[in-house]
Amino acid sequence: MTPKKDSYILPIMNNFFKNILHLVIVSITLLSNSVWSQNDPKLSIFNYNPLQYNPAFAGSADGFYIIGIHSTQWYGFEGAPNTQYLSAHTKLPESKTGLGVSFYNDTAGPVREYNIDGNYAHYLDLNNNYKLALGLKAGLHSNILDINLLKRQHPEEDIYGYDKTQNLTPVLGVGFNLYNEKFYIGVSTPNLLTTKYYNPSFAYVYAKRKGYYYLTTGYKLTLDHEFTLTPAILTRVTEGAPISVMSSLNLNWREKYLGGINFEYNSSIGAFFGVKVLENLKAGYAYDYSINNFSNYNNGIHTFFLSYTLENNNSEKCSCHIY
Repeated sequence: MTPKKDSYILPIMNNFFKNILHLVIVSITLLSNSVWSQNDPKLSIFNYNPLQYNPAFAGSADGFYIIGIHSTQWYGFEGAPNTQYLSAHTKLPESKTGLGVSFYNDTAGPVREYNIDGNYAHYLDLNNNYKLALGLKAGLHSNILDINLLKRQHPEEDIYGYDKTQNLTPVLGVGFNLYNEKFYIGVSTPNLLTTKYYNPSFAYVYAKRKGYYYLTTGYKLTLDHEFTLTPAILTRVTEGAPISVMSSLNLNWREKYLGGINFEYNSSIGAFFGVKVLENLKAGYAYDYSINNFSNYNNGIHTFFLSYTLENNNSEKCSCHIY
């Protein structure tokens, strides 16, 4: 009897996936030894806005998907980050192409940053079980520094030579997402380019930003015909900071109610809840509490989100889309 084609493919693919995973782990380890720069915004509800981190998630929903997020971080701490996200994406009908746009606005102290990006993903059927999405992100990043928002002990001493400066720089990111019906793993960098922020006269660089890298993975467990349980992990590497690993446990009931908890070592612990308000509209809230000494100076993180999905029978939902 002639063996099935998959009997040859699967061992090869298994070795391929193992090699990819080893490469990811080694790359993250090496990157963590040479890092230096500011962090990219990261929220505990990373499962619901994956396009912000990885362009390969464009078109991963079962139709047209849009989500808006507002987060007030470290509530009660003066100058704490305040962040808004907006993402929309879909897969073109009868196509292997996913398209999306993403926007974020982040204000922290005297600094305001915002991105606007276009995202493209191409989907490949590796075999009967696994699919691979390859993504590309391109856009613009703005960094605004307003010295007037700083509390200066002697304002009459103009040591900076300027009050406000803005830098507009390009964004170019890449990523991939490997998945089947239950499992997914993605690796990405939202911006490959090294960014330098100059003062208005371009006399010197007041800040630098290099690449930051993400590893996302999760596994969907079907408890019965009404419940699914999905543990997920977001690992982030930024230069100048320790490796950050945030884990979450997400319970979905009837595709209508969502509850979960999240944890980041020596950083925060939190919980979130979501509900289907209308047929295509879902809303949710998350609260995170600092579990380090910083808890003495803030009252946690409050995050609200709204999502809208217009289902398309020709689209296939990725296991990475939990809700």
